Amino acid sequence: MKKFRILLLVFLGFILTGCSLFENPNSDFTNEIYNKSYNVDEITIVDLENNIQAACEKASGAVLGITSHNLGAIYGTGSGVVYKGTIHLKSGTTKSIEDLSDTDDVDYYEYKMITNRHVVTTEEGTKVTKVEVYDGDLDKNYQAQILGTDNKVDLAVITFKSPKYIRPIEFADSDLLKQGMFAIALGSPEGYEFYNSATFGIISHAKRYLADDTDGDNVADWDAEYIQHDVAINPGNSGGALINLEGKLIGINTLKLASTEIEGMGFAIPSNLVNKLIPFLEEGKTPIRYVLGITVVTVRDIINYNNPEYIDKIPEDINNGIYVGEVNPTGLSAGKLQADDIILKFNDVEIVKSHEFRSILGSMVPGSTAIFEVYRNGKTITVRIDFE
Repeated sequence: MKKFRILLLVFLGFILTGCSLFENPNSDFTNEIYNKSYNVDEITIVDLENNIQAACEKASGAVLGITSHNLGAIYGTGSGVVYKGTIHLKSGTTKSIEDLSDTDDVDYYEYKMITNRHVVTTEEGTKVTKVEVYDGDLDKNYQAQILGTDNKVDLAVITFKSPKYIRPIEFADSDLLKQGMFAIALGSPEGYEFYNSATFGIISHAKRYLADDTDGDNVADWDAEYIQHDVAINPGNSGGALINLEGKLIGINTLKLASTEIEGMGFAIPSNLVNKLIPFLEEGKTPIRYVLGITVVTVRDIINYNNPEYIDKIPEDINNGIYVGEVNPTGLSAGKLQADDIILKFNDVEIVKSHEFRSILGSMVPGSTAIFEVYRNGKTITVRIDFE
């Protein structure tokens, strides 16, 4: 049986560079590497393969193809993920998809599926005239209906009926992702000839913020949060699943950066954000986007440009954060935030750049809570704002 030790390459690196793990026993770094590398049990390649296979088997049935038609012609293909289902019985009643008893009485199943907005809309942002869900295992198409699309985050929810049982995918907590974790992409790259393909890689960065032009005026107006990964994705993977080794959804693949100089840079919408937006999209509603009613500038910009208006208000030991210049007396922040506050963290995320701040704010929906760690008058305090 083939075996390998975790971080064996680290050990080889020390040998090749002429260094010894034991030269400096008091080194924190050396001890940390030693503890992580050698005080662990051996794992096998077969174990890893079995985990990947089990994850694919668990989740792949929930990932189907999507064909969009517009004005009588095929507009494009993509992927989607079944996340919810209802059993319709011959008696005319319904029950949860989790209750599979009395299956002989099933008339049909009704499913809801998450995908990318751009899979079911035109370049102008209008909904396509017809959507079909493709089940490659049966080589069958199902008519689908668009329930809702988001005009900011590249998401849409569609629904369709099928005589086949499909196990909805489970959601993982995307806030627990870390750099280097394994990930698998499921979808149909380049059309249905490669239906239900799986690719494998790692999380390159758990939280990446990218600016986007959502209204087509060639000016970035939105900052969205993504999971950056190196799992191979291609056109057709759009709307497909990014899963962990438990077979649970961690993101919806939406885009990749590609050129002769760039390789292995894919991006997925985090599952936690998807979960927040689904209730609105199911109802065909546009999610509310909140404005705090404050004017801000980053501490980094104040320091880098030696801004004469604000530089004297930044303590020497603070290098990052968002400086609050003004607070609208009728805005959401009135009575909560104050002028000259420095917002250090937003929901436990240390704020360095303004797009990080805007992205987190953009993920707030009714019922969400913003917890700010704020420097004010020489003290660090906590400020809470509830969104209703």
